[in-house]
Amino acid sequence: MSYLGTEPRFGTYPVQLITPNGTDTSFTLNESPTSEASIIVTIDGVKQQTDSYSVTGTTLAFGVGHPPASSTQIEVVYLGLASDGIPTVDQTLGTNALMRTNAQTINEDITIGATTNAVSGGPITIADTRTVTITAGGNWSVV
Repeated sequence: MSYLGTEPRFGTYPVQLITPNGTDTSFTLNESPTSEASIIVTIDGVKQQTDSYSVTGTTLAFGVGHPPASSTQIEVVYLGLASDGIPTVDQTLGTNALMRTNAQTINEDITIGATTNAVSGGPITIADTRTVTITAGGNWSVV
């Protein structure tokens, strides 16, 4: 399929299948969604409205008196997982993002993969005890 710009990077979303026993109304999830809207829940292929269940941490609950039948299957599709809490800083400047900024000192270990190109604006200093590893086939340009 043709795309203008970059081809989509994410083609699948994590899925969890749960087999209810007909009694339990709460189930343990593999992930911790940020809200009910961060997952799609179906029972035997029928999408459930977000107000028909709740999510707290890794617990999916259908409420007292509403256990899914034992002959059904619950499918949970994770649309967005909780972030690691480290905000992404927009490092673009100017109208239409004509400029991009980067720090002058590398304060973490970085590995540039075999199929990856990296670019930094110099000068660049690598802090003591830190390394930049460029895997064979990878490239790093400092301009």
